[in-house]
Amino acid sequence: MFGINASIVGEHPTGLGIYSIKLIQELDWLRRDFCVYTSAPEAFPTLGASLLPAPAATRPGRGARGHLARLLWQQSFLRAKARASHLRLLLNTVPEGILRSGTPQITVVHDLLPLAFPAEYPRQQYYFRYFVPRILHSSRLVVTDSQFTRRAVIDRYGLSPGHVRVVYPGHNPDVYQANGSSPQSGSSDDQYVLYVGNLLPHKNVLGLLDAVAILRRRRPVRLVIRGEGRPTYVRAVRARVETLGMERVVSFLGYTTEKTMRDLYSRAACLVLPSLGEGFGLPVLEAMACGTPVVTATVSSLPEVAGDAALMVNPRDSLEVAEAMFRILTDPDLRQDLRERGLRQAGGFTWRRTGEGISRLLNETLA
Repeated sequence: MFGINASIVGEHPTGLGIYSIKLIQELDWLRRDFCVYTSAPEAFPTLGASLLPAPAATRPGRGARGHLARLLWQQSFLRAKARASHLRLLLNTVPEGILRSGTPQITVVHDLLPLAFPAEYPRQQYYFRYFVPRILHSSRLVVTDSQFTRRAVIDRYGLSPGHVRVVYPGHNPDVYQANGSSPQSGSSDDQYVLYVGNLLPHKNVLGLLDAVAILRRRRPVRLVIRGEGRPTYVRAVRARVETLGMERVVSFLGYTTEKTMRDLYSRAACLVLPSLGEGFGLPVLEAMACGTPVVTATVSSLPEVAGDAALMVNPRDSLEVAEAMFRILTDPDLRQDLRERGLRQAGGFTWRRTGEGISRLLNETLA
């Protein structure tokens, strides 16, 4: 029997929580030899594996207090429970775990963005500089979401290359799927380009707004921004919208259901993600699975996700971003080509493959 530390899953899972849920659901389909530690059992309504309680105080929605409570719970209760239950292995779905544990661990690292953009993550500096390397060095295996993050983890923390493996996240093909028709140019009044992601400086939303303003000199188009973020940056984004005079053409949406997301992707002229850094870049994959053309950056992990199925741009060059969007909006042959390439590329990234990849590493470590 092995355990899964899913204490990162909260009441309203996003990002890391969604990864944990999808992975555990796939592992539950593949095997029955594990239990799950979570404070949000409602996130796993059909799970066959045993659910064991973590206190509500550890939920990520509690902010810094929740983070501290989670770390303390892991070093005390989870340590004692793992020992008492004679767990053969503990899988940590984020880089949190038991220090100096007698129980072997596999730990997943999604990115090192706090170290790459320290001004955006001031509270996480100590954690990533001192706590994370201790957890990783005490783990039997470390799993990353991309080759880019694998290289960063090895270089930053001095881990052995054989100690760090890549298992890509995936998408849900039952939700994110093409509607059967090729992307349409539509009328100029109806067309929109889509941004999906957090509102943080490294996401480069200000640069995207500049690119849309340049694009609108040549062709009318709207921008839909789906995501939330830090209040200071959100205010900066809204101020840029006003400065550019685009209040009527930029729409802001909060977090939505998967079905709503699928509809947003499917109706968009293209997804634009000019981020300066990503651990993986899930919106690129989801858009491709819906048959939506993609414009994304040539940096970090994004080329791994996009392959040859997107228009790749220098994210710091708003003219180049604007030109890529213009090409997609005005060239039906290019749209169709990107659609076909994107569907093929997305087919290689599913949560089932993610579960199978993690399951193989579990077997390897258990053996």
